[in-house]
Order: sequence, then structure tokens, then C-alpha cells
Amino acid sequence: MKSYTIAGLALSFLPFLTVNGQSSYDPPTNQGFEQAIQTLQMQPIRWYCFGTGAGSTITNLTQLAALFNPYGVAAQTVIHQEWERYQPFNAQNFVFTPNSLNLTATIPAGGGLFNGGINSSQIWSKETFKPGLNGKQVYGFLARAKIPNGQGSWPGIWWYSPNGQDGDGSEIDTLEFGIMKWQNQYDWSGFNHGPGVGSDIYSIKSNPWTWHPGIDFSADYHNYEMIWTPDATYKYFDSQLVYAQHFTWTARGAAQFGANLAVGSDQADLPGLQPTSLGQFPESLSIQYITIWAK
Repeated sequence: MKSYTIAGLALSFLPFLTVNGQSSYDPPTNQGFEQAIQTLQMQPIRWYCFGTGAGSTITNLTQLAALFNPYGVAAQTVIHQEWERYQPFNAQNFVFTPNSLNLTATIPAGGGLFNGGINSSQIWSKETFKPGLNGKQVYGFLARAKIPNGQGSWPGIWWYSPNGQDGDGSEIDTLEFGIMKWQNQYDWSGFNHGPGVGSDIYSIKSNPWTWHPGIDFSADYHNYEMIWTPDATYKYFDSQLVYAQHFTWTARGAAQFGANLAVGSDQADLPGLQPTSLGQFPESLSIQYITIWAK
């Protein structure tokens, strides 16, 4: 580590070193998320705490709209053969409780269990991020959330270029659950996509697609965490490292992070991802807080 003194201030610079495909920004795989954050000497830079209760920082739709957009890749257009239409900010689909923001899927008048027949919601950060942007080389991310378990639910918290602009398919899924034929609320998944996807670094996944620890993820709130370095992503659940993979963000634009509740799809490779009962609605992806660290 090199140290310099300018006007009486000691400044330290950690060089970017690469050994066996890993850089000096990559955390040890034998550490949990909190320990890795400390090892990398990362500092919190953003904290979004949702709810109407004391201590929350985003308590209403006006405050939410100042930091987030209600649309990402698609506005109210049905895409990817999905069944939901995402809605502008409103009190039915963006529901504040004392300690959470619930991204809620509902059945509108004239709607139903068919393509485009469900109203749902999403949030996308107006701020963008990527390693190397504004001098930040590594990020830590934590979302405390509770997923739904209704048939056909498809909640996600992920990173993508704003509205798909300047994109090349680069995508990071921190949290993704599909309640369908071959997996459900017991199966964590979190994929990377795009030209920058590389080989695995570490994995405790039960198969190439999911991690099945025997936990009903929908039963309570959990921490879904990630460390994003210039050359890899490290994904954690309640501080336990689940999956790490070589990955480079190759899109021209930086990434927004978003959270959404998709519901239903007619895609052939997603069998059973369709709701079967009106009784499961309304249902929600519930988020208590999101914290971002950087170095």
C-alpha cells in the first residue's frame, strides 16, 4: 500500500493487483458479508429505509419518487410474455407499512389471470453505479426483503442499464425467485447475464440453477447481499456466501438497481410460472431497507 501526505493529510492508495484471476478488491470466500465489508474497508454511501415508522428515510410516495423511478426496462407495456403491467406510483401498488415498502400485485377492474391482466410495481434507482465510476472500485449491497409465495410470483432485485439504454445484456440478479413447476420459495437463484459472464469462483448451490437449503424464504425477512468488484460478483444470504462468479460489466452505461414483482409468464422455458387463483392477490415483495457501501 502506498501512502502520501498532502497538506498534512495522510492518503493511502491500495493498488489494483490481480493474482490467479482475482484482484485485491475481491473478498476472501471464507468470510461472511459483514466481515468481508470490514476486510475491504468499505464505507456506507447510501441507506434507504422504507416505512412510515420512526427512523425511516422514505415514508411516502413523494419521497420515493425523488430517488426512484416506477419504470425500468418497460413502462406499462407487457414484455417477455409476462402477465403484469407495471404501474406509475400509486397507493395500491406501492404500499407503505410502518416498517416496509410493499411492491404489490393486484387485480384491477377488468383484469384477471391472463397476460396483461395484473397490475404490479417496481422501483429503479435514479442514481447509477458500477466499479470504476466516480472513483469507486468495489460496492457492497444489502437488501432486507421478504418474498411472496403465490404461484407464478417472480420477484427480483437486480442491476441493469437505465431502461435498457446503452446496454448489451449485462445484468446482475442479486435476488430472483420463480414460483413455478421446478422451483419455488425454497429455491434461491441469482444469475449474471451478458458478455462479461465468466467462470465460477465459489458455489454452494444445490444444482446449476438454484440453492435449496430447506428454508422457506417467504416466511420472514432476510438479508440478500452482494459484493461487486471490477472482475466478479459475490452473492450472500444472511451473510453466508452462496455464489461467486467472474463477471465484468461491459455495458456502455452504468447500472441502476431495481426491485420488481413480476407475476406470470407464457415463456416455454418457465413452465408453471402462472398464477392459478385470484385468492393469492394482493401479494407483495416487501422491502425494509437497502444499504450500499463503496471503496
